[in-house]
Amino acid sequence: MKILDFRDLTAGKKIIAENFASWTSGNEIIDNFIQEKQLNYNEDAVFEWIPYSELMDIKEIGNNCLTTAIWKEGSLYYNKDEKEWIRCPYEIVTLRFLYDVTDESINKVKSYLKNKVIFGISQNPDTQVYLLVFNNKYVNYYCEKCGNKYEDIYYKCCKQCQINQLEDNFINWTSGNIKLDDFIQKMQLKIYEYNTLFEWIPYNEFIIIKELGKHTTLAMWEKDLLYYNTNNKKLVKRSYKNKVYLKYLYNSQEISDEFLNEVESYLKNNVIFGISQNPDTEVYLLAFNDEYFDHYSLNICNGIRPEINDQIAPKCYTDLMKKCWDSNPENRPNSVEIKKLINLFYQYNEIKMKFNETQEYRKKIFSAIKNNQLTTHTQAIYTSRLLNPFTKNLSKYNDNINNNTVEITDFTK
Repeated sequence: MKILDFRDLTAGKKIIAENFASWTSGNEIIDNFIQEKQLNYNEDAVFEWIPYSELMDIKEIGNNCLTTAIWKEGSLYYNKDEKEWIRCPYEIVTLRFLYDVTDESINKVKSYLKNKVIFGISQNPDTQVYLLVFNNKYVNYYCEKCGNKYEDIYYKCCKQCQINQLEDNFINWTSGNIKLDDFIQKMQLKIYEYNTLFEWIPYNEFIIIKELGKHTTLAMWEKDLLYYNTNNKKLVKRSYKNKVYLKYLYNSQEISDEFLNEVESYLKNNVIFGISQNPDTEVYLLAFNDEYFDHYSLNICNGIRPEINDQIAPKCYTDLMKKCWDSNPENRPNSVEIKKLINLFYQYNEIKMKFNETQEYRKKIFSAIKNNQLTTHTQAIYTSRLLNPFTKNLSKYNDNINNNTVEITDFTK
């Protein structure tokens, strides 16, 4: 530490201003910027033009355009407690190249000043390249590659570098469908919005275990998730196999906006890994994790009901369905009431005609599904499944009126 005879804060700032004529960066924009900051000095280190000759023992840091050095004179600042101007000689600093002096780069320097990580600017006289001179806090808060502030200080995650790597990786895969490729790329660039990095997954990475129904297959994913390794700052694949549920999309040759919005909703709920395609049948598949069945199986228990297409059944029938779905058991009709209502349906010719119309519509739908011309709902399951793992944590139903409860009984025990 070296105490300078600059007297108080005001006197010191005057001496610094009088020294403007003794130095120049050779660039008017830089000179004006440094002088402005020095005239408005208030606290922390004075922002300076640092002669390159004052930088010693310069060493490169990998391939990141960064170097470390020792600043012989060291930073200058005013100690308010001691009311003294002090320099800290032989201070370790980090240097980053500044190839272009633009409004954008000056704004970047302003942000560094705001975050108190920069001492000043220098220039290599041989290459004429300018350098930003940082204090030792810089590498803890800013990316060594691009200079952007880390999104996550602890893991040193740089959003821009991750996005750059993802964009570079776009050329290494394709779904064969431009609209689907654009969607996957868009989802991947939302890397900080969703927990899962949505992927195009080659079909040969799946090992089929067993069919769970016409539309669903249990499989092992050989190469597993793509993720950003914070240690080596690279996108990598995890090395262990992961269980996935594959849901076939028989009518997905036409990738609609509605379909893509539904896929993104899965991503928001953190239940999907990506999309694939069977090269033999050209049928697309969605790859889900275990939480998919946890989430969507419990929806029905939590009062969420599917929408009903009026073309599938007449309104009188769908109204009866909704009554049977009521979350309060007291509001549901019993079997005798249901039989009476159904018998009434066939006493009116208008209702009978509606049933005939909807029956014809259903025949066309089933025929289209059989010929792979139309898919059923992507969440449909056509085989029975034991729901005990999903319902074990559900609370008992209590109507708060008659003290009636509905308990979930495990008949497998």
